[in-house]
Amino acid sequence: MAIFKCKMCGGALEINNNETVATCEYCGTQQTLPKLDDDRRANLYDRANHFRRNNEFDKAMGIYEQILNEDSSDSEAYWSLVLCRYGIEYVEDPSSHKRIPTVNRAQFTSIFDDDNYKSALEYADDSQKSIFEEEAKIINEIQKGILAISQKEEPFDIFICYKETDNNGRRTPDSVLAQDLYYQLKQEGFKVFFSRITLEDKLGSAYEPYIFAALNSAKVMVVLGTKTEFFNAVWVKNEWSRYLTLIKNGSNKMLIPAYKDMDPYDLPEEFSHLQAQDMSKLGFMQDLIRGIKKIVKAADPKPATVVRETIVSETKANIEPLLKRAFIFLEDGEWDRADDFCEQVLNQDPENAQAYLGKLMAELKVTKQDQLKDRTVPFDFINNYQKAIRFADEKLKSVLVGYIEHINSRNENARIEGIYNNAITAMRCAKRPNEHEEAANLFKSIINYKDSETLIAKCLENAETARKDIVYNNAIDLMSKSGESLVRFSTVSYEKAIERFQSISGWKDADEKVLLCQQKIDELKAQAEADRVERERKAEIARNEAERIAKRNKKIAIIVCALIALFIVLKTVIIPTININSAIEKYGEEFVVEFKNLKVGDTYKFGAYEQDNNTSNGKEKIEWLVLDKQNNKALVISKYALDCKTYTTNHTNVTWETCTLRKWLNNDFINSAFSADEKTMIPTVKVSADKNPEYSTNPGKATQDQVFLLSIAEANKYFNSDSARQCKPTDFAVANGSYTGSFGGNCSWWLRSPGDVQRTVAIVYRAGDIFEDGYNVNFAARAVRPALWIDLNS
Repeated sequence: MAIFKCKMCGGALEINNNETVATCEYCGTQQTLPKLDDDRRANLYDRANHFRRNNEFDKAMGIYEQILNEDSSDSEAYWSLVLCRYGIEYVEDPSSHKRIPTVNRAQFTSIFDDDNYKSALEYADDSQKSIFEEEAKIINEIQKGILAISQKEEPFDIFICYKETDNNGRRTPDSVLAQDLYYQLKQEGFKVFFSRITLEDKLGSAYEPYIFAALNSAKVMVVLGTKTEFFNAVWVKNEWSRYLTLIKNGSNKMLIPAYKDMDPYDLPEEFSHLQAQDMSKLGFMQDLIRGIKKIVKAADPKPATVVRETIVSETKANIEPLLKRAFIFLEDGEWDRADDFCEQVLNQDPENAQAYLGKLMAELKVTKQDQLKDRTVPFDFINNYQKAIRFADEKLKSVLVGYIEHINSRNENARIEGIYNNAITAMRCAKRPNEHEEAANLFKSIINYKDSETLIAKCLENAETARKDIVYNNAIDLMSKSGESLVRFSTVSYEKAIERFQSISGWKDADEKVLLCQQKIDELKAQAEADRVERERKAEIARNEAERIAKRNKKIAIIVCALIALFIVLKTVIIPTININSAIEKYGEEFVVEFKNLKVGDTYKFGAYEQDNNTSNGKEKIEWLVLDKQNNKALVISKYALDCKTYTTNHTNVTWETCTLRKWLNNDFINSAFSADEKTMIPTVKVSADKNPEYSTNPGKATQDQVFLLSIAEANKYFNSDSARQCKPTDFAVANGSYTGSFGGNCSWWLRSPGDVQRTVAIVYRAGDIFEDGYNVNFAARAVRPALWIDLNS
């Protein structure tokens, strides 16, 4: 029985030989299957489908074409090329929960006329052909709708292609550069497609019809970016690769790459034949606009000024009533009629500023002129405003410019006041040092506003107070643990407390506490010395007694046998008993007995961590699932996913050895979840660098850790089924971003083995199956199940 991943959701399908159609048990979709003659073919399909599901259609097409080079009769490969050409993405319908296709690469060619579609039908069996035809009908109807909408759109001169947000959802520098370019081009009179503004009134609807129309109408595409990965981002590449295809097919278009803060040799290979523009170069914008004007033929010479005789009486007599009618219609909210009367005025006097003002008011839907200053955003980029300014007398020009200045000033004041209010709230709510510092940073961004400068100093003072309080309370806690410790003569906690008190010397009674801790240490050392002397005294008595017995016993053989017997008892009974007795003395007999009786599959409570997302009731005991048991040692993994973290935050070429999740587990997590005594029971062990069994990605080097994640091999070794690997997150993990979705509220959780490429890491999916391809290391919705050894002998 072969394993093949679902084309829609990526779930594992178990299929029998010669099957050509199957239904996915995860998403319920009936789908066609390829010819899987060998493992290599199956791996090619899995990889190509992985790219297609991630909308990397060009990469996927390359692999499908490779399959067809080896077998030109594979109907599934032809059909997959169709899906890539039309950019088909299968999404879940929220009402029916079925996977339905969406079109991300609309074409003027009907799917029924596509050569690859015809080849897919030619080589398909009856079951496959039925599915192909049904899906083609759906895709064709979607494309008809896209073309119908796109044909109503006005043509564009220029298409700006860029990446709007980064992986953390923040605006990229590319977005800011693109917006500056948009306003510059608009000022030059170009019709510009800039998704951030052009599509803002299209929220809630599919963007493809508008993108398709813009790609086909724009004479120039400017692709700008500041990083290689931004140029190659899935949707950015989807736009410029489609535009290059239009150019390749004979369209009279031009693509201009523009870069900043990067090496031009790092631009996509497809741009190697194009003249790229450096945005950091002085005069870049003027050079770009001049070049675009040549391409779109927009640089028409301005008409020479014509000195004409002004016939005032008759023209004014005709214009004044029309203007009055226009402004009466504006008062009544009849925008179209007002605009029409303004047009009649402009037919007689093309430079009438009042007519352009009336058209501007109709466009912005305001009834009175002074209402213009109440607009939410400035409107100085609107053509009617620019014409009104151009032809207005100084008085009207001053009024209109004043409206824009008023809006900008009001908006800036509102922005600053909003930051100030947020900073005040943050200051009032802050408890920890970093929270006080964040409030200070907000005030620093508006340092000259109101009393911000004074409040910065107050926030930083509060931050320092909070920091010292944390250090002080931590030292007090160490003192109390030292006093309550069941381990005799332990001075470590007192010494750590002294370090902390000395770091805040002069704060509260920290200096007195140092003297008290030192006194406790001296007492413990004195007691330890007294005990040592007593032990030596008793040992001396024991030696004397042994000598007396030795003299009395004359048979050397009996003495030798006695010594041998004593050695055996010491090694096999006394030393283990001492270890167990030490654990009993430290943690209690019930704790030790419960641990010694544990079996693989049992659960065990050890340590505490926030789980119900209610910090007011303190941390909850952590339940651990026993995976392996060796004498007084047990390998355990948390029963529930305790938190939600990205695998790393620093870079994408990462291994377990270098990831930030490993540092978090062995620092923040272990210190938060376990007391000092509990941490002594967690040994540092060698964590092997296990390879991915499916891919040759680098697993890094073996590490020495107390807390770690399971590898793919260990997840298979210690869990005997997918259901056994299924895991639910705590409420705290869900609050931190763990995604559950379907599968009974289960979550996906990280493994430490690398995925199919170096920027991915394997996971256990919500259904419990292991996803060797892995997910991006920066993905934020995967949960964490820590694993560790507990050793009584420690």
